[in-house]
Amino acid sequence: MTHATRDRIQRWVSLPSSPDKVWADIGGFGDIAAWHPGIDSVEVFEIEGDVHRHLTMRGGGLLLERLIETGPHHYTYELVEGPLPLADHRATLSSVAEEGGCHVFWSAVFEPTDPSADDIVAGFFEEGLRALRERYGG
Repeated sequence: MTHATRDRIQRWVSLPSSPDKVWADIGGFGDIAAWHPGIDSVEVFEIEGDVHRHLTMRGGGLLLERLIETGPHHYTYELVEGPLPLADHRATLSSVAEEGGCHVFWSAVFEPTDPSADDIVAGFFEEGLRALRERYGG
């Protein structure tokens, strides 16, 4: 696999709340259904000692993701299975302090298997970050 075929999507939103407050709301690997309007439900469980989540998407799609790394205000995960037109997907969600609050940063790298992959990932990130902006103001 060459990195020349990998795409990167990055989106962020500035919020007038502390990174600790925002991360308390969004930082659990199973918390995404509580704030992202594109997720109907989430189930967190272990497979061979690794934390995974099943995301039931609005409209019925199902994704299986594995938690790779966590930190004080970030986590990184990979897509294990799902109907998305991409492969080797790895993403990080974080909350970072900035003057007057924080910004939530979401990034992913992946191999697109269809030209629509970038728009799908960007749209998913943007929908979630828009919901956070509505929740916290900004």
